[in-house]
Amino acid sequence: MTTVATTLGSLRGIAASDHQAFLGIPYAAAPVGALRWAAPAPVAPWSGVREATSFGPAAWQPTGGPLDGLVPGMGSADQGDDCLSLNIWTPATDDTRRPVMVWIHGGAFSLGAGSLSAYDGRALCTRTDTVVVTINYRVGALGFLVLDDDSAVANAGILDQIAALRWVRDNIAAFGGDPDRVTIFGESAGGGSVLSLLSAPDAQGLFHRAIVQSGATDLMLDRDRARLVLEAFARCAGVDPDDTDALRALEPAQVLAAQAQAAGELFATVGTMPFHPCVDGEVLPTTWQQAAEAGVSTVPLIIGTTRDEMALFAGFDPGAASLDGAGLRARLERMGPDVDAIIDAYASTGTTEPPAVWSRITTDNAMWRPALRYAEAHATHGPVWMYRFDWTAARPELGAPHGVDIPFPFDTIDVGGWDAFVSDPAAAHGLARTIGDLWSSFARTGAPTSGDLDWPPFDTERRATLVLGPEVQIIEDPNGAVRRVWG
Repeated sequence: MTTVATTLGSLRGIAASDHQAFLGIPYAAAPVGALRWAAPAPVAPWSGVREATSFGPAAWQPTGGPLDGLVPGMGSADQGDDCLSLNIWTPATDDTRRPVMVWIHGGAFSLGAGSLSAYDGRALCTRTDTVVVTINYRVGALGFLVLDDDSAVANAGILDQIAALRWVRDNIAAFGGDPDRVTIFGESAGGGSVLSLLSAPDAQGLFHRAIVQSGATDLMLDRDRARLVLEAFARCAGVDPDDTDALRALEPAQVLAAQAQAAGELFATVGTMPFHPCVDGEVLPTTWQQAAEAGVSTVPLIIGTTRDEMALFAGFDPGAASLDGAGLRARLERMGPDVDAIIDAYASTGTTEPPAVWSRITTDNAMWRPALRYAEAHATHGPVWMYRFDWTAARPELGAPHGVDIPFPFDTIDVGGWDAFVSDPAAAHGLARTIGDLWSSFARTGAPTSGDLDWPPFDTERRATLVLGPEVQIIEDPNGAVRRVWG
């Protein structure tokens, strides 16, 4: 065992031969009662030594839904009210100021926890001499429902993340970390959270580099749509949407039931993720893209996607697998642009079968093009590096889908079922080490390096993109014909 003093009290963690771990550290008070849908409140200091040897509970979230099982471990963590905690892996609790990497989990802003086995920080911490932090934050309705009440806040889940970063700033030096070299990184909703933090005025100065893995989308709520979500949620819960006391009195099971029912009702009007960051004018004054264009944050940035993001969600579009040429053209005609030009552009990349073309189109429009636009905007204010992840899933029809990259920065491919999701897991460790080197060197210096690899920053002329797959290589303007046809 090992003991560290923090600003709130002493913690006893786990001492291994090559690292130390401190788990379930509270960074904010349990968000219950009047603190539900309120900004995170400080934790009361404690006397004596607090045990930090086991993970804290995840935020309340649904289990057994359509997203469970899409990626290993999702929806499996224990849950509870006292969910605002973080976990630390460090090579040593000494005076060395190591770079700090703070991971923000994904899960459609409705699932996940920093305790999932894929996010185990031991290998990344020990091999790269970095301090690794994972966090929990409020998700779903409890994290992203927007109440019309001055006692409540929008984007509570994002405010939780900011509170966690403040805790890191104030305490990480005691764990061997450098509070002036903090990198935030996350995948999917975790990547969207990174974009939110890049946009949030209150988060500026709390981190110094950022990595967005498959997180750039155009999905943000405005106040009007947030009101629709509140009204649907309240109706499903059987309470008045403007009765904040009644909303706060709901049991967690009632919240989750109303959340699930409302999400189904809102699919056609609000979209697939109604509990999502909102442009509220305060926590998030603008959209992610507008913030990038305005240069709200100029920190060095890595941003990218997997090659076949939306293949993971093909089951939600049952007609796509049997799509023929006429069906593809009918879908494209509803999108507006020149159908023949689009089909020709994808054919130039070797993609000709209608189901494959449609999968690529959904990936490009949902994930790749938003990431590209964000990189273009950020590059006018600060350095940015762009990548594409090409390592395939074990199921070949998925290609390199959303989520397949999750265990690679941590080199946790052999845990939690990931070896059954990732193809050729033994060989994948080599790529995992390369990504670990790139991400950690970026955290250390602000420029990603690995061995002799020369990864140039992205600009709108060369559009250099690092392809991370069985072969690691730089490609300039990959799929340029596709980029140009969409404009």
